[in-house]
Amino acid sequence: MAGSVKRAKPKGAAWPLFGERRISVPRAWSDLSAAQQNPFRQHLFPGSSMVLEDLRLCLADTLPRLPWEDAIVVADALLSGLRSTSASMPAAMNAAMATPWSVQDLTSLANSCTTQKAAHRLRQIAAFASPLSGSPGESWSRVVIDRLGFEPPVLQHQVRAVDGRLLGILDFWWKGLRLAGEFDGKRKYAGSNSYSGRDVDPVILDEKLRSERIQEEGIRFVRWMWDDLTSPCRLEAKLLRAGVPRH
Repeated sequence: MAGSVKRAKPKGAAWPLFGERRISVPRAWSDLSAAQQNPFRQHLFPGSSMVLEDLRLCLADTLPRLPWEDAIVVADALLSGLRSTSASMPAAMNAAMATPWSVQDLTSLANSCTTQKAAHRLRQIAAFASPLSGSPGESWSRVVIDRLGFEPPVLQHQVRAVDGRLLGILDFWWKGLRLAGEFDGKRKYAGSNSYSGRDVDPVILDEKLRSERIQEEGIRFVRWMWDDLTSPCRLEAKLLRAGVPRH
């Protein structure tokens, strides 16, 4: 994150140490050893440079200013460890990216905020975030469900048969209603471009069989997609029809 524009310092506040460092990209990478070659080199033009900022300080600066939905998506990803890695990055960097944060880690970012308002916002984000959200769509769904005033569901509920066999894991679960809520993103059925990388037909078949096994246990389903989240009245109507109570 480049700090080309310096923010006004609030009266009495102390600037945190942003730990920025500049990486210059040589015109001839062949002159460097493998250990010296930066993992991001393929994204930069020879002879260019960029300024990097410590991730924690970047998050402390950015999260409080994001829209609530976006902030929760990022916070959930930090807590769950479900973040993107890359084959072009060193193994140690990928391992760090996939390491879940604790709520305490997230809350501690408030200590690096430059205003009390930002620190308070960051603590609110940490309090709402969950390590159980399995995708950005699930995180966004939690925000919309809460905003609409519905009873909060249990996340990642395991459905088991009488003999203990795992029949499936539900995105959202309202126990008193025996109602399962499922967010279906298009990425799930995108074949080689999906999260699993599997062909579409087996994915659809597996999902059908999974749903049938769960419904045989007397569980109902209510499903929604991105369009229902960006037009919350649509999700509200679906949840009301399914009998989900308000707070």
